[in-house]
This record gives sequence, structure tokens and C-alpha cells, in this order.
Amino acid sequence: MLTIGNVARRVGIRPSAIRYYERQGMLQPNVRGSSGYRFYNDDAVKLLLFVKRAQSLGITLKEIKPLIALAARGEQPCSHVKQVARRHLSEVNQKIRELEMLRQDLRKLLKRKPSRAHANTVCPLIAGV
Repeated sequence: MLTIGNVARRVGIRPSAIRYYERQGMLQPNVRGSSGYRFYNDDAVKLLLFVKRAQSLGITLKEIKPLIALAARGEQPCSHVKQVARRHLSEVNQKIRELEMLRQDLRKLLKRKPSRAHANTVCPLIAGV
């Protein structure tokens, strides 16, 4: 059995994050000692590593929670994970398109020759004067 501190170190998160996941109903200690200490097994470590990896891929806790519920019922949530990943990939692709357009706009701006300043303009390059 592992204490909350041991689990936190293994996963690379703070104990407060583990307590937060508990409040969200995503994780429960296997045993609660008489002094109130929480004790977990290796399954908690695996679950928290899954949560951490999912978050690193841009998956929110709101999206992760149902995946954990499916796994708790003995179902493989892989098809659901793929759906979420496809949605996030689409969002990332959209952001990339937007950033590429921004890059083009910035390059055009930097190629412009500054004209003489106009009276009420901070910088005519940006003002488009």
C-alpha cells in the first residue's frame, strides 16, 4: 500500500491534485487508516498516469471522467478515447491553420516600409495607414 505522498511522487503530481481527483469522484483510496491517512495500490498509480498522459494530450478532466467510469465498469474505453483524440486533432489542426495565417500577416507587416507618422497614429505599420 502506498501513501498519498508516495503515489504523488511516482506519478509526478502534487498530493493536492490527488485529493482533487478524489473530490471529483475519479479516484478513491483503497484503505483509509484510523488516523485519516489515505492508502492506495498500484492501480491508483496507473489511473493517475493515464489522467496525466491524457491531460498532456489536451484532454480535459471533463472528458477523462467518463473514460474512467467506463474502465471502472470493466469496459475498454479505447473507442471513446479515439473519438476524443480525433476531436482534439481537428481542433489542433484548426489552431495550426489560424497560426499559419497569423504568421503570414506578421511577415507581411514586417516587410512593409514605414511611412511617415500620422498625427493620431501610434504606428502606421499596424494602423494600416
